[in-house]
Amino acid sequence: MKKLVLLTLLAATQVTARELASLYVVPAAANKLGNLGTDWHTDLTLVNPHDSTLPVFLQFLPSNRDNSGGVPTVTFELYPYETLNLWDVLGPKGFAARGSTGALLVGADTERIACSAQAHNCDFVVTSRTYTIGPLPGEFGQALPGFPAQLGMDASVLAYLPQVSRDGDFRTNLGVASLAGAWVEVGVDVQAPDGRILRRTSTWVPPFGHVQWGLDTTVTGGTVVMYVKSGPADAMLFPYASVVNQRSGDPVYVEAHMTVVGVSAQGLEGRAAAAVQGKLPPRQPVRSFELLQRGR
Repeated sequence: MKKLVLLTLLAATQVTARELASLYVVPAAANKLGNLGTDWHTDLTLVNPHDSTLPVFLQFLPSNRDNSGGVPTVTFELYPYETLNLWDVLGPKGFAARGSTGALLVGADTERIACSAQAHNCDFVVTSRTYTIGPLPGEFGQALPGFPAQLGMDASVLAYLPQVSRDGDFRTNLGVASLAGAWVEVGVDVQAPDGRILRRTSTWVPPFGHVQWGLDTTVTGGTVVMYVKSGPADAMLFPYASVVNQRSGDPVYVEAHMTVVGVSAQGLEGRAAAAVQGKLPPRQPVRSFELLQRGR
């Protein structure tokens, strides 16, 4: 009888796990030397779950600049059921952006396909791995799944980034990618494990931009809370943290946890999530992108 009741409840309850999307932000990507002998690189993987070809675009949003004038862009097709691995996507055979960091925007190319939210005909899988090939032998990496663009941080939510540290054993990088077409001010609160606010500050994110900085407040196992302080009504952002072992360079990616809890306490006005499709940076074609030369 108990088993029957459980099965009935499962059948009546909708599964709320994250579903596939047609537009993603990978909040961080790199091809750059880092602190203490690290050398960071990013692999990007796309999976087409359909029995038909899916046209796709890929854009690189470089850090610390206004990208509203355009960003490097490649367009291509994912073959039916294909898993496409773009190894070292910012490397010499990809965007050729040595010494750079930024974010990646990946989506079904609506200039070449009509997407239906009901039919899910443009949904696909996006994930990535950012890793260092030093200072110790071997690789140390972290998985950064593509974040569905419609689920980012607008002014109706707070973004919680737990288990961050800056001490003798670990350092933490904080970052934000933006799909807003104007400058956005992001509030940043650093909380101690007991909930005390150790520091409250803010940072500005450029249009269609990306920023990353080191946590400069001493804390072990604390939480960073981010929120939109000012910007356009359709601002949509993607905060994250990366906690790095000081000795090995081994990183752990911390994905943002969004919530409306506490929004009123910050003096923010809630609003519905912004529509992001169609509000993307202009395309600047990349002449050579050898990673797409696969044998079919």
